[in-house]
Amino acid sequence: MSDDSQSSDDPTPEVHASASHHGPGDTRPEMPASDVYELIKAGKPVENVRVRRLKLKGEFPATVTFKNCVLSQMEVGAATFRGDLTFVGCSLDRPIFGKPVTVEGHLGFNACTVSKSRFFQLTVVGKAFFNGAEFRGKAYFEKCVFRQKVSWWEAKLECWGEFKSCEFYQDADFRSVHCDQGLIFTGCTFADDFLLRGATVHKKFQADGCRFEKLFDMSKAKLHDFVYLEGIEQGPEMKFAFANAVAERLLVRPEQVEGRLASELSGQHEQAMHEYGLLKKCCQGQHRFNDEDWAFYRFKVNQRLATKASWNRPWTKVRRFCDWLFLDIGCGYGTNPARAVRMAVVIILGFATLYGAGVEQFHAEKLPFPDDEVTDTSNRVMIGLITSVSVFTSGMGGIREIAKGWMNVPVMVESVLGTLLFGLFIVAFSRKVIR
Repeated sequence: MSDDSQSSDDPTPEVHASASHHGPGDTRPEMPASDVYELIKAGKPVENVRVRRLKLKGEFPATVTFKNCVLSQMEVGAATFRGDLTFVGCSLDRPIFGKPVTVEGHLGFNACTVSKSRFFQLTVVGKAFFNGAEFRGKAYFEKCVFRQKVSWWEAKLECWGEFKSCEFYQDADFRSVHCDQGLIFTGCTFADDFLLRGATVHKKFQADGCRFEKLFDMSKAKLHDFVYLEGIEQGPEMKFAFANAVAERLLVRPEQVEGRLASELSGQHEQAMHEYGLLKKCCQGQHRFNDEDWAFYRFKVNQRLATKASWNRPWTKVRRFCDWLFLDIGCGYGTNPARAVRMAVVIILGFATLYGAGVEQFHAEKLPFPDDEVTDTSNRVMIGLITSVSVFTSGMGGIREIAKGWMNVPVMVESVLGTLLFGLFIVAFSRKVIR
């Protein structure tokens, strides 16, 4: 059907086609434009034919289906499909969607081969399926809107895949997609889960300017080049998942992941431990040592929480408590020497208060304030501080007879704590300096 045979006010869809020569070994016949139109008008599928420069415009009230067809330079523009638009086992060469196109039903490209495609201003109200499709040349999507789930299960992109300013209102399922080049998202919005689980991307993955509202799942993904996540926007419920991912060049900041790791939030601390281990390795390879310290600290915290502890075996509870008190609070598992200093100050002041309250239990040959009584506030404070600092820094060597009776117990405890904290501070400080 030509443009001249149809007025601009006629709502009947336009279908344009011109013939092409058969490829080598291809026995599929060419289909005239009139026959294509009659099949579409009758709601029947177009099957096993070759069509060149097919143009679809206007409104299509029934389902439009192409099966095992070769469609060369197809253009779909200013069109509305009231039903489904489905391509099954087709070969599409340089298809263009735009001007815009609305599919109120489902859109399917199952098991299709698509070369040098461009999708512009495409709106799909139903679900979109690209399962098992192969894209060549380039797969380009711009200003497309997907109202329901989008599935790219086991699709293969032998080219660069690019999505620009697209909106995904439900799951964007890119699980097990295989991309021989790179996968780029720019300025897209993901209102539901974005699933890259099990995907393979040989070159860069980039999501600059994209907003994620729910789960960003990269579990079991094999990402062989840089993964750019520092430029993303995060909604209040956005979470990450990195379980068993193969990735050495993740570019993500600690504040983006802090409090957003799905496994950690759900109490799966052993899995979270391995995910933080992955982030630690990435930061180490990029020489981001402060970020590496953060990832290592979160790794150790989840390792502690993953250790089973029960009151039936009280020593496991004691061990976990000591781990938390001395290694976590004491020095941040060797990543934060300032914690050791802060804890030392707290211990010194705490024991100084105890010693000052029981100042009568100490031998004091010389008072800091000779004109005051030993029980006066001034002498209590000074004796408590001097004694606490001495015990904390020197232990009990040379001052074993400083206290009387049971007051020797806190003196021994503080001397042990002081020795431990000195060791933790040296380890943490050396770790910072050596690197």
